[in-house]
Amino acid sequence: MKRRTTLKLGLAAAAGTAAGTFTAAPSFAGSHGKTAFVLAHGSWHGAWCWGLVEPRLNLAGFASIAIDFPGHGLNAVTPKSFRARPLDAEAFATEPSALAGIGVGQFADTVIAAADRARAMGAERVFAVGHSMGGVPITFAAARAPEKFTGLIYLAALAPAPGKPAGAYLGLEAQQKESKLGPIVAADPAVVGALRIDPRTEDEAIQAAGKEALAADVDDELWSTAMHLFTPDAPVSMYGEMAEFAPGYEGLKRTFIRCSQDRTLVNSTCDAIVADMNAAWPASPTPLIDLEASHEAMFSKPEALAELLIAATEG
Repeated sequence: MKRRTTLKLGLAAAAGTAAGTFTAAPSFAGSHGKTAFVLAHGSWHGAWCWGLVEPRLNLAGFASIAIDFPGHGLNAVTPKSFRARPLDAEAFATEPSALAGIGVGQFADTVIAAADRARAMGAERVFAVGHSMGGVPITFAAARAPEKFTGLIYLAALAPAPGKPAGAYLGLEAQQKESKLGPIVAADPAVVGALRIDPRTEDEAIQAAGKEALAADVDDELWSTAMHLFTPDAPVSMYGEMAEFAPGYEGLKRTFIRCSQDRTLVNSTCDAIVADMNAAWPASPTPLIDLEASHEAMFSKPEALAELLIAATEG
């Protein structure tokens, strides 16, 4: 039986390799100090959004854990009105969100749990990567338990600073004027308790506005596939929450990757976030690195993004 089982496994591996689909599990045996990434997605996304980046990290010898936040990915709880087609726009604009009562604490718990998983697998260094909204919970997670992390990497991401919630940056004048995200928001967050979009809309004008804001440089077919995986609701309450930074947080390595073609979180807003980080923790300044990409860099520039993530672990 043992010989037969071994033969079956060997044939399966050979078949997978021949088909170009078999990938060896990431190993900590390389020269990267047993480093792992915890990959945290942004609003409406899920762990799936890192699918083009993770293989590049793994093949370079880095382990990675992509997570689903509450209400996203496989944890999604969608409004009933979203599931009915044709869409009842009035019902969709008023139905309360299941995320309305969820604070940043549960999101931070998810990040910490992933860091614990990485450590359990043998990681000695853990870098949390937060895209967009994901920058908020990775900050709260590290602020609460800095000993679990080696560093934080922000990808076109929001983050709180001492005495300032992440939402303060959304109110900046340039952010208000230059961000193109507004036209795709389908409900008043104060009414539904979430930032709500309709990723399955058939309105061509809204489709075009969404692509301009988020993914102008992403292949149309890939973007269409991604939109069918998006969930409609994302939390808003976390943007008003204040973080308390435990001793040890200031020593974490931080890197901010700014997407130069971003029409969602505009460049000057990223500058302001990094400036506040550097003012708060001058002994460990945060490098600001430009990536020529839209807000959805994991889709349009996965190879370049993976290289930047790896580079952020060095030194």
